[in-house]
Amino acid sequence: MLPQSLPRAEPDKPPQTAAPVPDPLVMGTTLLDRYTVIEFLKSDSDANVYRVAELRACLHCGVENEGNLERCGFCGTELPIPHMLVLVERPTPVNGERLPTSFVLSGMTYAFASNAEQNPNSPRRAPAWDYAYLTDPGIVRALRGDPNEDSVLALRMSFQHTNITQDLGILMIADGVGGAAAGEVASEMATRTIAQELIAALVAPASNEDLGGGRLRDILCAAIGQANRQLIEYGIRHSVSPGTTIVLALLYGGRLYVANVGDSRAYLFSRQTLTQLTHDHSFVAALMKKGEITADQARAHPQRNLILKSLGDPTGFDVDVFPAEADGIELCAGDKLLLCSDGLWELVDDEAIARILAEPFDAAQACAQLVSFANAAGGMDNISVLIAQMEGAR
Repeated sequence: MLPQSLPRAEPDKPPQTAAPVPDPLVMGTTLLDRYTVIEFLKSDSDANVYRVAELRACLHCGVENEGNLERCGFCGTELPIPHMLVLVERPTPVNGERLPTSFVLSGMTYAFASNAEQNPNSPRRAPAWDYAYLTDPGIVRALRGDPNEDSVLALRMSFQHTNITQDLGILMIADGVGGAAAGEVASEMATRTIAQELIAALVAPASNEDLGGGRLRDILCAAIGQANRQLIEYGIRHSVSPGTTIVLALLYGGRLYVANVGDSRAYLFSRQTLTQLTHDHSFVAALMKKGEITADQARAHPQRNLILKSLGDPTGFDVDVFPAEADGIELCAGDKLLLCSDGLWELVDDEAIARILAEPFDAAQACAQLVSFANAAGGMDNISVLIAQMEGAR
C-alpha cells in the first residue's frame, strides 16, 4: 500500500510564505513500488527534481530489489547497475490536468524528464544503419584462376541486459598478403578469430563493465593480437607463412572505432567530405610521410605492394586504433563508412570514391559501382568493399 503522505526531508532553508512545492522527499523513498529516489537534484518555485533508480531483479536469484541497493537483499549477489531517470515533482493542478508520462501521489504530480533532459551530456540516440559488401577476384587474377585471398565479415546485432539496450556492429576486411603461402586461409582465420574474440568480450558476459573508449581500444587490440598468435601457430604447424592485412570497424553505442594492420583502409564520408581514417603500413606510405614521393607517384611505384606490417608475422606487429584518444567517432545520420582492400584504392582515387558515395545509391549499389570502377581501371588485384550507411544517407 502507498502511504497517505510521502516522507519529506527536513527543510534546510527558511520557509517561504507561498511555497508552491513541499520540501524534498527523503532519499530512499520508493514511488509506485518501482522508483527509488537516489539523489535530490534541484528545486525552484515550480518543482522539485530528483534522480531515481528503477527496481532491479537479481541476476542470480531473480528477487527484485529497490534501486538504492548495491547487493541483493535476499542472496547478497552484487546487483546490476540501475537504470537512472530524472523525475520532476510538481503540485497537481487544480483542474487535475495530467501529463501523458506522469502519475499522481499525495497531491503531487510526478513526470519523467524527456530523453534530452535525462542526461544532456549523454550521446544522442544513434542513427539506424544498414550495410552491404562485395568481393571480387579482379579481372587479372580471375583470368589466371588465382584464388580470391580477401575475406569480408559483417555482423550486426542488438542485445539487452540490465535495462540497457546496445547495438553492436563488427565489420572487417582482410587481404591475404600477396606472395605469402595460404593468404586466403590467413584472411579467413583472422576475421573469424577477431569476431569470436569481440563477441566474447562485448556480448557473452552481459557484464556491466564500463566500456569507454580506452577499454574498447584495449579489447580491439587484444582480439587482433589473438588472431596474430593463431596465424603464427598455424604457420608453424603447417610449415607455411600465412599473412594478412586487417581493417576493422566497431560500431558500439552509436560511436565508431577503427583498427588496422597493413594497407587495407577505412574511410568516412560525412557532410559530403571523404576522410581516410586509417594510415597505411606500407613502404610507399612511409616514403610519402617523409615527403619523398607524392600520392600519384605512390600509385605507380614498383614497390607499392610492399607492406611493413601484417598479421601472422612472427617478428611482431603493431595495430593502430582510431581515434587514438576520446570516446570514438560520433556517427550522424547520412554518414557512410567504407572499408576496402588495396584492390580498390590503388585503382580508384579518393575523388572518384567520394563521387560515388555522394550519389543516392543504397549500400549495395555503391559497392557494385566501386568494384566496377576498379575492374574498369585494370582489376589487377582482389577487390573488396564494405559500406555501412547511417539512416538518412539516401
